[in-house]
Amino acid sequence: MSKVKTFTLGGKALPVDLHTVWTDDDGKALTVGDGLIQFDFGYRNIRVVGRMEQALGSAHLKLVGDLGPMPFSAESPTARAGLARIIDAANADLGGSLFRVTLGRVLLGSDIDVPVPVTATGLVTSVAGFLLPTLPYLELIAMYIRPPLATSRPGESAVRPEWRRRKVTGSGR
Repeated sequence: MSKVKTFTLGGKALPVDLHTVWTDDDGKALTVGDGLIQFDFGYRNIRVVGRMEQALGSAHLKLVGDLGPMPFSAESPTARAGLARIIDAANADLGGSLFRVTLGRVLLGSDIDVPVPVTATGLVTSVAGFLLPTLPYLELIAMYIRPPLATSRPGESAVRPEWRRRKVTGSGR
């Protein structure tokens, strides 16, 4: 049976022990090639999921954050076009395709190499090094769509009200 490994940062329990990320139940260090950690956390009202695997003396982390739905053109052509421009600019500026639209969702993700031996400090540093440069783009995206973990009324659209297509009423006379 495996133990749950946690450490506390700012009063919040995280799913990793500060000093023994890669240990077995008895606290002994695992051999090179052993280990898989899956975790998630909230960042700026976005749920980010991570999966880190250590193999052959290296550690590789995959991170994905769901930023919210890409609006349909019928719902808000302006928001859809604005988000597409932000995604293109972010990818051009940061390199690669960190931001993408998949199955109607705007996603942020990357594959990150984590220094070995893996420690919680190294893991958090790697995650922060990836997330911090994306912050200006996350703020721009949040101008168009509400982040998924932000409070909202049941059934409320994720598209900010100022960007929603307005219903035309009356005859206009």
